[in-house]
Amino acid sequence: MISLTKKRPQTDSDNSSYMFDVSDGGKDSNWDSFLSGLSSNRHLQSSLWSAVKAINGWRTKRITVSQAGRIVGGAQLLIRNVRCVGSIGYVPKGPVLPSEDRVLADDLLKRIREMATAERLRVLFVQPPENGIFVERLAKHGFRTCPVETAPSATILVDLSSDLDTILSRMTKGMRNGVRRSQNRGITVREGTKNDLSTFHQLLTATSGRRGFTTFDLEYFQGMWDILEPEGCFKLFLAELNDEAVSAQVCVPFGDTVVAKQIGWSGKHSRLHPNEALDWFTIRWAKDNGYKYYDLEGIERAAATAIINGHSLPQEYAASPTSFKLRLGGDVVLYPEAYCFIANPVLRSIYNRVGFQVVQWSILQKAISRFRTS
Repeated sequence: MISLTKKRPQTDSDNSSYMFDVSDGGKDSNWDSFLSGLSSNRHLQSSLWSAVKAINGWRTKRITVSQAGRIVGGAQLLIRNVRCVGSIGYVPKGPVLPSEDRVLADDLLKRIREMATAERLRVLFVQPPENGIFVERLAKHGFRTCPVETAPSATILVDLSSDLDTILSRMTKGMRNGVRRSQNRGITVREGTKNDLSTFHQLLTATSGRRGFTTFDLEYFQGMWDILEPEGCFKLFLAELNDEAVSAQVCVPFGDTVVAKQIGWSGKHSRLHPNEALDWFTIRWAKDNGYKYYDLEGIERAAATAIINGHSLPQEYAASPTSFKLRLGGDVVLYPEAYCFIANPVLRSIYNRVGFQVVQWSILQKAISRFRTS
């Protein structure tokens, strides 16, 4: 770890110094504790998640900012070499800085740029966790908006602070009926063990076959279990009919939020509502264990934008996972889009003039694909 102390210029409110520490990843309980103490979903910035990504060949560089021995901010970069492209990096749901300190934000972004240069990254993607100081400052440091999701940029958050009857009442009538019918028609839900991961993976593979997306192999989820479960950050729930697994879901509890990461469904027994039962069980588990939010992690950005602007759900999403998640009655949340920094000055200049069209270039398409498959 390299420690660099930088004396901040005096301002009206603060003249203290900050310590910038750079490390090569690895488990960092202090960093994870800092993140878990913040509101909303921060697990993608955790050292635990960097260990998960290492399973698929990503390595980590982490910058932490401390004051008086206490972490007050930072950023975790995930880096991978792509054949015929070079090294690419991304900062999902980061940087993290609870305060709106522009000088400190500029210091941190400058160091992220310097790290990108030192690591010889061809492209660096940054997707801020919320609108605020970094959205305001990124353009001043050479970053430009980019139509790439390194993490879901729209989601639904179910507030768990109310009692269960109130949470249920916020759901659509169809979802409430599905929850009740599942209980009356023999669907049971239980918490799974590592031995159940193979069943979950079979269900996930069936789902990916129907919907046409690529999924991870079983070994990835087993590794994920080994890293996260001992820290209380991995939960597997299975909905069953007469001991037959019908659907299953992997969740990541972190900080004050339980995140629904992946769900698999056999496609059978839809009239028995196994998926409604699965979500309701997860909500009750999360509330019973003191979590504040249930994050459905990911809906279509266009759908979220339409709903936030007071429009109905676009017809093309009527039978989609987005439609199902909306029925749970949570709040639609829109996060900032990603920004990118292109290291090559010629390509960067072209991108600054042309904008999104440059993303069609094969070099960036190959880089972007790594976020969707790794």
